[in-house]
Amino acid sequence: MKRLLRIDSSPRKGASISRQLADKLQERIQNEETINIQTRDLYYDELVKLGNEDQINGFFTPLEQQTEAQKSAIAGSNVLANEFAQADTYLFAVPMYNFGVSAALKTYIDLISRAGITFNYADGAPVGLLENKKAYVVVVTGGTPLESDYDFVTPYLRLFLNFIGVTDIEFIKVSSTNTNAEEALAAAKTEIEVLSLA
Repeated sequence: MKRLLRIDSSPRKGASISRQLADKLQERIQNEETINIQTRDLYYDELVKLGNEDQINGFFTPLEQQTEAQKSAIAGSNVLANEFAQADTYLFAVPMYNFGVSAALKTYIDLISRAGITFNYADGAPVGLLENKKAYVVVVTGGTPLESDYDFVTPYLRLFLNFIGVTDIEFIKVSSTNTNAEEALAAAKTEIEVLSLA
């Protein structure tokens, strides 16, 4: 059975537009195929936290040479990175904060960007290991136009996903929810209803 990993990156719960739209897209995906859903709610997940020097050093130390402190420091990252690598499809719910992704999502990306798990090196250059996977990215902003010069969310996520080998990416973009939330939400829901999931 295929696995879908859903990643929520807003600290808001019921009031979060990115979560509402991700709910609708998840429901559509589940109606199309039998799929196992895993979730990571980044602001409420104890594994998603900034590390220390032991963690940083542990990332760059071969397993057989790691200290016990380093092994302990990267244990959470190991779980998150392997879980991410084992998924077939990704569903990101992403609000824009201060022109970029939230602190929790940036931390998560740092934790799953692991040589030997999500990417590797070949002839000194990084090569993504997660080919033939699909990513859906719901991006919501309060007022910043997406794909504008002030949007550092969509290009960053596209670059990161490409870096780890995920090139089949579908963005659902919702801008200006501070001024026309109902209209923007309705338009995004319509887009999700007609979105090709092939």
